[in-house]
Amino acid sequence: MHFTNTRTRRLTAIAAAVVSTALVLTGCAGSDSGDTAEQELVIGSQMASFPSLDTGAITTAGYEGQRLIGNLIYEGLTKRDVSDPNAPAGVAPALAASWEIAENDLDYTIHLQEDVTFHDGTAWDADALLYNLTRYMDETDPNYDPVLVTYYSVLNFIESTEKVDDMTVVFHLNEPFAFFLADLYNVYFASPASLEEFGAEGQAKDPVGTGPFVFDSLEENQSISFVRNDDYWGDVAKLDRLTVELIPDASARTAALRSGRVDWIESAQPDDFASLEEAGFVTAGNAFDWEWSWQLMTQEAPLDDIRVRQAMNYAIDREAIASDLLHDTASPAYQMFAPASLYYDEADDIYGYDPELASELLAEAGYADGVDITVGYITAGSGSMQAKSMNEALQAQLAEVDIRVTLDPVDFSGMYGQLGEGDTGWNAANQAFSLEQPSSWNGFWFGCDGNFFSYCNEEADALYAQAIVTTDEEERGALLTEVGHLVTEDAAWLFVANDTAPRAMSADVEGYEQPKSWWIEFTNVSMAG
Repeated sequence: MHFTNTRTRRLTAIAAAVVSTALVLTGCAGSDSGDTAEQELVIGSQMASFPSLDTGAITTAGYEGQRLIGNLIYEGLTKRDVSDPNAPAGVAPALAASWEIAENDLDYTIHLQEDVTFHDGTAWDADALLYNLTRYMDETDPNYDPVLVTYYSVLNFIESTEKVDDMTVVFHLNEPFAFFLADLYNVYFASPASLEEFGAEGQAKDPVGTGPFVFDSLEENQSISFVRNDDYWGDVAKLDRLTVELIPDASARTAALRSGRVDWIESAQPDDFASLEEAGFVTAGNAFDWEWSWQLMTQEAPLDDIRVRQAMNYAIDREAIASDLLHDTASPAYQMFAPASLYYDEADDIYGYDPELASELLAEAGYADGVDITVGYITAGSGSMQAKSMNEALQAQLAEVDIRVTLDPVDFSGMYGQLGEGDTGWNAANQAFSLEQPSSWNGFWFGCDGNFFSYCNEEADALYAQAIVTTDEEERGALLTEVGHLVTEDAAWLFVANDTAPRAMSADVEGYEQPKSWWIEFTNVSMAG
C-alpha cells in the first residue's frame, strides 16, 4: 500500500467532497469540482538548507540546488540536454535559439529565443542579456556580487560583447575555449526590471527569471514552492505546483514518502528499495558520470608517496560496498571516470581488491606498521550518497591493512570553507561530484597552478590545456581520456563508487524517465488521479 496525497491535496480533496455532498443534498445535478484538484509534486530533498535565491548564489547548495531550484526559476543561454535517457547529457539551446562559431574559435554569434518574457513580464532580448552580464562582470555595477562571479568562471573568457540587433549578440573571447557553450548552462538571467527596482537583495528573496516555474513561497529551513509558468516560451509544465522540502536525514525522507507527506525523495536509502517497491512505490536510477571518492592530499606525508595511495586503492573492496552496502544503487569505481562517462576507457580499471598487495606497497614505502590519516567528509547534501555508512565501511576495510582512519564529519558548506582556508588537518576529503563539466576539473581537483589537494602532474596539465582549446569533439575526448589515465595511475584519489542517483517516488508520479545525468527536467512530470 502506498500513500500519495500531500497536505495541500488532502485539503483540496476534502473541500471538493464537501462541495459535492452539498450539491447533492440541495438537489443540484452534476459537479466538476472533483477535477479541480491541484497537480502538486512534493519532493523530499537531502539539502540541509536553502541557498540564496539569487542566480549564481544558488550554486552554493551544489548541483541539487541548481536541479531543484535554479533550473526551475532561471535559464541559461544553453542547458544540459537530457532528452535521451540512454545517452550522456549534451548541450542544447535554451535562451539561445541557435549560434554560429567563427573559424577563429573566438567569435560566437548568439541568436536569442523569440517571444520570451521574464516572470514579471519584462522582455527577454539582447539588452536583458547585456544587463545581466554587466552585473556579473562590472565591479562598479550596483548589483555586482563577487559571490555570483565565483560560480561563473566561463565569463572570464569573454573579451567583449557586441549587440548586433535586439535578438542577436556576439561574444568575442580572449582565447579559444571548447566548453564555452556548455558552461553557459547555469549562467542564469534575472529580470532587469526586478533588479532595477529591488536590487540583488530582492532577487535573493523573490527571484524573477524566465524558467518553467515561478517562485511562490519560502518557509525558511523547511520548504520552497513554485507554481507553473503558464506563459513559458517552451513546453509548459503539466504540474500546477512543485514543492521542495528539506529533509537531510535519509531515514526521515523515506518515512515522509511512506506517510504521503512527500511524493518523491532524493538519494533514497538502498536498504529501503525492496520494501518500497513491495509497497507500490517506484524506484529509479541510471548510470552517469558521478564520482564518489576520497581526494588525497598528495604533497603531505604519508600520502605524498604514490605507493601509499596505491595501497589504499588496492585495500578497499568496492564490489562489497556497491553490492552489499548500496544494493547495486551504485557501481564500483576503479578509475577517474565512470563507465557512463564520455571519457571512460576500460583499460584504466586498474585497482582491484588485493589487500596483500596493499600491505606489500605500504612496507615498500617504509610503513610496515601502517599509517594514520584523517579524512573530512560531507555528511549530507548534493550527491553525498550514504556518506556515514560508506566512510565507516572504508575505515574498516583500510584498518585490515593497518591504514588507520579518523573520520571528521562536516556539512556541505563547512567542507568548502575548510578547504578554502587550507589548514584542514585532513589527509583527504570525501566529496562527490560530476565530471560532466571538464572545465571545472583544473584548479579544483588537480592542476599544477594550485588546487585544494596540491596534486600536480605536469603531463596531465599539458594535455588538459590542449583539450580545452580543442574544438574537435573526438580529438578532445581522447585528450581527456589520457588525462584520466594519468590521474588514475597516480592514485590521486581513492576511487570508490559511481552513483546512479537513486530516488523513490509514488506510483502516481507520471512522465518521469531518469537520464544518464545529474540533471533532470520536470516539464513532462504529472500526478495521476
